[in-house]
Amino acid sequence: MVPPCTTPAQGWRRFANPSRTLATATRGCPRSTRDLAVPARARCVLMTHSVRSLAVPLLLAAASILGCSGGAGSDTGESGAESDAVSPSTTDAGIDAPGSRDAPTAADAPATPPKDAATDAAKDAAPPPPPDLGPAGDFETYAKNAADALQALYDPSTGLFPSTGWWNSANAITALVDTMARTGSTAYESDLSTTFAKNSGSNFINQYYDDEGWWALAWIDAYDLTKDAKYLSMAKTIFADMTGGWDSTCGGGLWWSKAKTYKNAIPNELFLEVAVRLHARTPGDGGAGSFIDWANREWTWFDGSGMINANNLVNDGLDATTCKNNNGATWTYNQGVLIGGLVDLAKNKPDPTLLTRAQAIADAAMKKLVDDVGVLHEPCEPSCGGDGSQFKGIFMRHLYELAKATNTARDIAFITTNADWAWNAARNAQNDLGLSWSQALDAVDAARQSSALDALNAATAWNAAAPNLALHKTATANGSCAAGQAAAQGVDGSMTTKWCAGATNDAYWIVVDLGAEESVSRMIVRHAGAGGENAGWNTKDFALSASTDGKTFAPVATVQGNTRSVTIHRFAPVSAQYLRMDISAPQTDPQYPAARVYEIEAYAR
Repeated sequence: MVPPCTTPAQGWRRFANPSRTLATATRGCPRSTRDLAVPARARCVLMTHSVRSLAVPLLLAAASILGCSGGAGSDTGESGAESDAVSPSTTDAGIDAPGSRDAPTAADAPATPPKDAATDAAKDAAPPPPPDLGPAGDFETYAKNAADALQALYDPSTGLFPSTGWWNSANAITALVDTMARTGSTAYESDLSTTFAKNSGSNFINQYYDDEGWWALAWIDAYDLTKDAKYLSMAKTIFADMTGGWDSTCGGGLWWSKAKTYKNAIPNELFLEVAVRLHARTPGDGGAGSFIDWANREWTWFDGSGMINANNLVNDGLDATTCKNNNGATWTYNQGVLIGGLVDLAKNKPDPTLLTRAQAIADAAMKKLVDDVGVLHEPCEPSCGGDGSQFKGIFMRHLYELAKATNTARDIAFITTNADWAWNAARNAQNDLGLSWSQALDAVDAARQSSALDALNAATAWNAAAPNLALHKTATANGSCAAGQAAAQGVDGSMTTKWCAGATNDAYWIVVDLGAEESVSRMIVRHAGAGGENAGWNTKDFALSASTDGKTFAPVATVQGNTRSVTIHRFAPVSAQYLRMDISAPQTDPQYPAARVYEIEAYAR
């Protein structure tokens, strides 16, 4: 019987601690509640690490209040607490490396308000904006740049990513392998051998069967890329240990951990996926006890377990006393890994229902696990700790596999839409990517980065670089706050300049002349926060419209109550030479209202 969960508050993360006091406190808790209060010393390290590239005075002040010291040393791995992030071969088995603490949002308002709306307000404590917007839909370039930013978080002395945990590091390695496989790069191959050499003493085995499954998948991926047999052999060693987690409780299935307190979705989904992938890479595999035999047994059990609910979503696990669906959270990664396992099983089992089931789960997730603009959204956002920050990328990684198998248009559209939002809305100047893909970057760590990289990797198969039709075109507006803040600055491709309009009787407009009629189906607007200003100055209520003659405009998008720093607008293709933005409410902050738009972009797709 599973002991009651003793976690003081969901959202904390278990931390590498030799005494195991913190880890023990959550025995019996599902993965999603295995988070514990990070000791004060660790909080300092994680806070300073999270501002590696942000240079945020407010965060540093908060770190000082907590008694933090060391400054930049935390970023370079010099802090003692970060050295706790080591493999199971050198620390307590099953204890993850510390997860990153979410960086608090800096106060936006300047200490001294501007004298009037024409004054260019002081930048808030956000990171500098991306200096090069680049062509939209160039997912290969996006992925390469995001992978470089992820690799910058890698510590070759441990072969891991100090800003996140043990199982997350396996997913980060997988994301780098996928970038290489999709783009033809070999930039990170040395990381694979380093991670293997530094951590193989434990055979990547610990107390948690799901952790083991992530590493098995990472080494299968590494084998596919390099054809080095040691990686495949390691995956088989890990799988052999995973089979020890199967018993007759609840009719079968793997336990979550070797403490045998909880039977849940993720270790069983990983067991399915690892088994079928090892089968595909093991000539002659078959018969009782074979990889494919285990895969079939796992799917039969899982399908009958009840964890797939009536809405075609996978709940977290089983109730210990009834062996029935516990109605736990429908985490995105629980949907994704099962989708991937079913896609793989369909390649080896003549059952047409497998892809149908995978698509039904994908459809349910794309409908129900999204935010107000249709971007994938974790139930825990905006605060997901060290675990939940990883989940969405895992879903996207496996949705890609389904889309490649079925070529379903809605899957492809979802993949490219999410990648588009993540790159344009959640990125800073160093190409770091945040937790919520339709919102500004919140913090920097390898879990967030590799998760978003998974989304970009998924989109590379449908790379469609498109030029910004509005770039450097003629623009006019009904006002300007000051010299250098005219309409032309709203289409100059620079995130250090803007169009600003102040005293215009609460009506603001800007028109862009594309120079000729073009087919337009997407516009991106970068508001005040995208340029580093107070997010309260982001355009609140506005409408976009198109015209062929510059006189009669037809609406293509209307937005009310916006708070985002970047908004992306998709609509049915229209023929237009002129694009217009009308602003009826320039901001949510009541002081010094003015229209502030850093860039208006237009694309054919």
